[in-house]
Amino acid sequence: MPSIRVPFSITARPAEPAEGDPPVVGLTIFDKQFVDGAFIGASVVHMVSALGGQGPLAYVALERFQGSLDGRAGAFVVRHEGSIVDGAPQLALEVVPGSGAGELTWLSGRGTIEHTDTGAFLVLDYVLPD
Repeated sequence: MPSIRVPFSITARPAEPAEGDPPVVGLTIFDKQFVDGAFIGASVVHMVSALGGQGPLAYVALERFQGSLDGRAGAFVVRHEGSIVDGAPQLALEVVPGSGAGELTWLSGRGTIEHTDTGAFLVLDYVLPD
């Protein structure tokens, strides 16, 4: 199964602040750019998160990618599920079955996001039939 590890930049769009006493639920939209490696393109993330008094608790998101993967042009959607348990982040990504379009129609895969001193990286193990 092929795997990619692709750096990306991310920009949050202005969001309305979550109101009320913790825990609160908020919506944020992010724009990402992927400019290096096997995946080149852009994405938009729609994230709903729960925040407690001490910070983030959990989030779910849908992210629509548009670009090329291994030279194949198209689009697909990834589902995010993340949480922080006892201070340790846990994150799982999955290509939404049936979401592929263009030359990425039958794409499937799972992955995560790594945050390092040198930046953020999409890590994705995937299958892209011939």
